[in-house]
Amino acid sequence: MEFRLLGSLEVRHDGENVMLGGQRQRTVLAALLMRPNSVASVSYLAQAVWEKPPVAPESNLRTYVAGLRRVLGGDRLVTRPGGYLVSIQPGELDLDDFRRFADDGDKAWQEGDFTSAVEHFERALCLWRGQPLSGLLPGPVLRADIARLEDQRLTIAERYAHALIELGKPDTAVGDLRALIVEYPLREELWAQLMLALHRAGRQAEALDAFASARQHLIDELGIEPGARLRRVQQEILAGEQADEPDEEISAWRQLPMDIAEFIGRHAELRTLHAMAEPSSRTALAIATIHGMPGVGKTRLAVHFAHQLVDAGRFDQIQLWADLRGFDAERPPIPPSAVLEHFLRLLGIAGPLIPQELESRAALFRSRLAEKRALILLDNAASEEQIRPLLPGTQGSLVLITSRRNLAGLVGARGLPLDVLPQPEAINLLSLIAGDDRIEAEPQAAARTSALCGHLPIALSLAARRLRKRPMWTVSDLAARLEREERRLDQLAPGTREIQALFTMSYQALPAEQQRMFRLLGLHPGDDFTAESAAALAGIHPDDADFHLEAMLDEHLVQQNTPRRYRFHDLVKPYARELAAGQSAHPLYTWYLHATEAARMAFDPLRTRAFGFPPLPRDTVLPQFADHKEALAWYESERATLRVVVQVAAENGLPEVAWRLAWVLLSFYYRRSHWDDWIDVYQIALKAAKASDERHGEGIIWCGLGVAYSDLQQFTNAIDAHQHAQTILEEVDDLKGQAWNLNNLGVVYVYLDRLTTAADCFHRALVLFPQTGDRQGEGIALNNLGDTYRRLDRPDSAIKHLEQALKIQQEIGDKSESGLQFTYGTLGDIHHDAGNYKQAARSYEEALAVSKALGDQRTSARMLANLAQTLNADGDPEQARLRWQEAMKIFDELGDPQADTIRAQLG
Repeated sequence: MEFRLLGSLEVRHDGENVMLGGQRQRTVLAALLMRPNSVASVSYLAQAVWEKPPVAPESNLRTYVAGLRRVLGGDRLVTRPGGYLVSIQPGELDLDDFRRFADDGDKAWQEGDFTSAVEHFERALCLWRGQPLSGLLPGPVLRADIARLEDQRLTIAERYAHALIELGKPDTAVGDLRALIVEYPLREELWAQLMLALHRAGRQAEALDAFASARQHLIDELGIEPGARLRRVQQEILAGEQADEPDEEISAWRQLPMDIAEFIGRHAELRTLHAMAEPSSRTALAIATIHGMPGVGKTRLAVHFAHQLVDAGRFDQIQLWADLRGFDAERPPIPPSAVLEHFLRLLGIAGPLIPQELESRAALFRSRLAEKRALILLDNAASEEQIRPLLPGTQGSLVLITSRRNLAGLVGARGLPLDVLPQPEAINLLSLIAGDDRIEAEPQAAARTSALCGHLPIALSLAARRLRKRPMWTVSDLAARLEREERRLDQLAPGTREIQALFTMSYQALPAEQQRMFRLLGLHPGDDFTAESAAALAGIHPDDADFHLEAMLDEHLVQQNTPRRYRFHDLVKPYARELAAGQSAHPLYTWYLHATEAARMAFDPLRTRAFGFPPLPRDTVLPQFADHKEALAWYESERATLRVVVQVAAENGLPEVAWRLAWVLLSFYYRRSHWDDWIDVYQIALKAAKASDERHGEGIIWCGLGVAYSDLQQFTNAIDAHQHAQTILEEVDDLKGQAWNLNNLGVVYVYLDRLTTAADCFHRALVLFPQTGDRQGEGIALNNLGDTYRRLDRPDSAIKHLEQALKIQQEIGDKSESGLQFTYGTLGDIHHDAGNYKQAARSYEEALAVSKALGDQRTSARMLANLAQTLNADGDPEQARLRWQEAMKIFDELGDPQADTIRAQLG
């Protein structure tokens, strides 16, 4: 059989086309053929076939695979654990041949064997019949594969043209390059090769005309000037034409690229740069570095600042500029020796007089600039080693450097980290480029659009140009198109890969192990991550993960807003996720379950579980917590991520992680009153448990929901939840779960003043707790029963049960758990009822001390309110008012409705 992907999908057998079925079935085959002889996971296939995969894609995929087996033969498609494999023999798949010829051509091209390179490249390009898989409607993963193939084809075409030019056949390259430029008018390297081919063919006028056409396309479509590569080719062509003109030496001293009219804002940064331009001493050289992530506007700021200096009369004689190509995806950084040769020629040194050794060239360069005031702009620097030979030796000059790295090892340099634009400047940039009043007419949509662009200047520029080209669109239309994260980069600049190319340059500069971590981090749930969670995702030690993250921070591929926590820029994350297509983050979800349990045990060690956890891989490192404060701080920092982990675990086939993690989070949610998270997470976990028929998990989650509803005083919902829980927990014979559920249901009845029913619940719980050996639960239930008897005006029974509770809690050392604070609080209530206000106040203060030590803000507030009531009754209204105000402040911070009750009481 013959399988063809490089065009419309075709399968031929004995010279005849094979009928492959419907659109989805054909797409499944295309996705499998993209990974021939390798297992394609169900997750990969789902994202390749559907824009938004169904909840359970496995059954659909089985149907499509069965259909393909009928037309291809049963031995072609093999079922493997977790996915499917298509078996392909050598010579059957055009993609395999294309990749083989391309690799052979690349190897020859890298070695300078241009004859062999041309031969291999020609064979690869002849296989191309149009856009890969044209006619299909692929999902995001398959679209990413197609885009990578198209990029590879264009790279081959560019190198094929370069090889032809080097072999002295530039005219042969011209036709193919012109045809490709019609398809890809914004691909600058195609224009560069066309210009070189025309120039080498003696067609200088056409070469310069090609530059003008390329520049016009870039300005019209993207609003940007040609990049350094095109400008350098133009300069080489012009230098070739003007080599004998006597004034070349003088004119070549002024090399600043043109400034742009669309520069906006950056006032604080410009002030900083002006200060940096002043030498720190009378003899020191001024060196300023601008570093930041791709697309943040480093070059624009540097060029604008340089023009400000020249306009002010500084450095008006010599301005040198070079693109050091530190982050070029196709070519290595320019060595400092080559940059020095270029600079020396511009400064009037004839070629035969330029020495060959790097040190000698650097010495001549320093000599040439001695006692001169030169501005040297070095763009896209790769490293300190690339920069050092290019520095003048005396004061009076300014070296201005841009880089994606911070270049902290460059002695004497002062650095300016460049961040994205503030929102007002971002919106102003949108308005300036869009060129009409649509931005001002929709301020909220404009703010949303700038946020979806991550306030990144290049993304803002592309979005505004797209709006300008669509006069019928509103700003809301543009924002709606950008909302879908997985397609956002495509929506910014359809038909180009400009932003992806910026990120690719930095990504490809990373070592292989850091590239792998970068890809995997695209799958990380939540907005930020740590070395520990990154290590769990990559299966490495946290120390290694920390090293890799710090390296990526230096490359500005990740950001750091708080110590030890990292995050992606909003546009970098979908790029990383695209690279990670087909990979799984399942080990990370299981790690979060175990890590969250480790934190819970630090402040709630007596609350045991009646179920196991999915195992972790060997040698996995979990966080360690010295005390409950560290554990609660970890919970707060991971709170948003933990919520997302429950969601993605439920959606990605790990319901056992989703409901177990929700159970673990109960202790944290209860202490810190994060009710919105609590309800949302438990609703997600409940759906996951139901969908997977996890009856035990369903019962446990219903119980936790009941506690949340009770805290929110939604008592009807609370009773309903606890009754659901009790039915299921009895069904699965979970005695401990039943005991806790009955205890919590009793608390609801106490709130409703249904005290006899509450007492019955506590008695039933107290029958079960001893059977399970849960003395902590027994102590809490005894306290609750004592409080119920207090409310029933049976103080003797109340005190008896409270003394039993206190004895148990003291025996088990319950100072690390919440039972003791409640028992002290109930004892305070009994003393208050009896008019023993001094003793009541002492009990409330003991409960308050335990609550504060536990970080339990809500119980602290309740004890403060009770203490205030007691102080007021004891004739101390001033101290009472202070305690009420303190309690009200905490309740307000928690969003607890009891704050309004106290506020009304205080008047």
